[in-house]
Amino acid sequence: MVAGGFIFPIGYQELKNAQDSLDWPTTYGVIILSEVKEIKDEGSTTFSANVRYKYSIGEKPYSSDQVSFGQYSSSDSEYAWSIIHRYSTGQKVKVYFNPADPNKSVLEPGVSWVSYMPLGISTAVFAFGAIEAIFFGIVAPKQRRRRTEAFRQTASTLAFTFCESDKTLQQQDFFQLPLFKQGTSREIRNILRKHSADGEAIIFDYEFEQASGDSSIQYHQTVAAFWVPNRNLPEFCLRPENIFDKIGELFGRQDIDFDLTPQFSKCYRLQGQSEPAIRAAFNFNVLQFFSQNPGWCLEGKGKWLVIYQINKQVKPEELSVFLQQRNQISQLFS
Repeated sequence: MVAGGFIFPIGYQELKNAQDSLDWPTTYGVIILSEVKEIKDEGSTTFSANVRYKYSIGEKPYSSDQVSFGQYSSSDSEYAWSIIHRYSTGQKVKVYFNPADPNKSVLEPGVSWVSYMPLGISTAVFAFGAIEAIFFGIVAPKQRRRRTEAFRQTASTLAFTFCESDKTLQQQDFFQLPLFKQGTSREIRNILRKHSADGEAIIFDYEFEQASGDSSIQYHQTVAAFWVPNRNLPEFCLRPENIFDKIGELFGRQDIDFDLTPQFSKCYRLQGQSEPAIRAAFNFNVLQFFSQNPGWCLEGKGKWLVIYQINKQVKPEELSVFLQQRNQISQLFS
């Protein structure tokens, strides 16, 4: 919004000058330079017409290089050459000058479609900023509050305790798993917990920001963490396999495959330090389930198993089904 507001008066004045120039007084001048200028920057080249002319008003000399309002550079040299062909060095030209400021002048007065660009760009930038301000300042917080209240009600229905935030959750052992070491701006919200004789189940929203070149990606997923007292899992990480993983295998990156279940190995990338223990944990029933149900992410160590899907938040009304699915997966490793 600040950027748009800064550019707007500049664009408005440019358009006004273009309109007013039709009524500006004139004098005669001479072209003293006419050439196509090349500007090379990071592998790209742009072309602009470099036309300079001099003129006098009374006894005072002036010079300018503005042919028209809306003059621009382009990667196509044709536009620049078209201007150069109209104005050659030594040519006598009519100059339109601003009577209030004779330093401002043009050879071709009036408005072109390019004259509207600064004003249009500034308006678009301001509008985009305003939309972002409304979304992040009003809409997003309202959606968050609505989701939190829906989670609170669902927790009561499912006989879970609910807490909107809990910093102590990060002290749990499962927070040493890879998911919780990624990115920055990590945040835990909408925590549901349930203790039973069979262990503990914790469901929560987990968000973090991952840098990607000059931009960043926001990840929002609903995570289920299960603690089972008699379980002793090797440390492992299971996630859907992508094309970059296949390329990585060519350079020796680890991927534990199972010859008897090629569909599992095709869909998933499985990593961990103790391969024999991981192969023992991923028995036939586990492999068969994930072969038939692609898209899951699992991380395990000791008594903890963490289950989620990348960048997928569960709707409050789907929490019951979500819990059943995660329980089913957890029991496969019990």
